[in-house]
Amino acid sequence: MVLDAVFASLNKNKKAVITGAILYLLPVIYRFATKSSVVPILNSTLFLYHRNSQITPVNLETLGLTFLIPTAVGAIVGASFLENIFNRRFHGLEKYLSRVFGSLSLAFAWIVLHFIGFSFFNPVTPWGAHLWAGTAAYAKNLLIAVVVGPLVPYLVEFIYKRIKK
Repeated sequence: MVLDAVFASLNKNKKAVITGAILYLLPVIYRFATKSSVVPILNSTLFLYHRNSQITPVNLETLGLTFLIPTAVGAIVGASFLENIFNRRFHGLEKYLSRVFGSLSLAFAWIVLHFIGFSFFNPVTPWGAHLWAGTAAYAKNLLIAVVVGPLVPYLVEFIYKRIKK
């Protein structure tokens, strides 16, 4: 039953999953193709921040690609998963809480994947950086997953409705 709900929610939201994966991989492909760590648009600094800060996002890539895309996709798939488990559509607070659940679930799975990669398989990329995120990123992932990740699908729906008019 749970596995069926997982596959049904992934199948229902395959466009969001594929779009998120493509957006996530574009800078990686660019870096491997150019052997440079600088991605022109994504390395723009967003905020004035203290250099030793572990909470404030540094650039568009850190905020968007590392945190928002996985947590937003998790929010979409997680809400669909819970709707499949309970056999009904969620609205209002239930929908928001199901998106928080999905966002946190994928963020936690992402952290586990990065921890395993960072601890046991951490090659150096052609531009001199490590492939997996270190432990400083884990708190950021959870913070974004709780605060912003569940809101991204609402923002996308809002923009889509405005464009559609």
